[in-house]
Amino acid sequence: MSENTLLKYLPAILFSVSLNAAAQLFLRKGLANLSLSMPQGLRGAVDVALSVLNMGVVLGMFCYAVSILSWMYVLSKVQVSIAYPFLSVGYVIVMFGGYFFFKEPLSAHKIAGIALICAGVIFVSRA
Repeated sequence: MSENTLLKYLPAILFSVSLNAAAQLFLRKGLANLSLSMPQGLRGAVDVALSVLNMGVVLGMFCYAVSILSWMYVLSKVQVSIAYPFLSVGYVIVMFGGYFFFKEPLSAHKIAGIALICAGVIFVSRA
């Protein structure tokens, strides 16, 4: 695959990966205050189903659906061995999203891991 081809489809790749990461963040927001347990009978199952149908969960599911459709487009245009490593960028997005939106800790080890992930994606995309 030429570098021009990758550059042509890079926006679609990053769009799909970003939507997947956004889905994680929305789901986290939507499920953060729920205490989910195994439902007891039909009434319990209905209670669990209704409790997760909040805006965060709905947006997360929507992002997943659009992400899947956009990823199907990407895979129809880009070699899977080139496209798939870009999914690792989602780890970076989610890590920073967790830090900024949920005040999750961001240690030096996590930052080093992010740097390694980014370096790996660059190396693989240039192979």
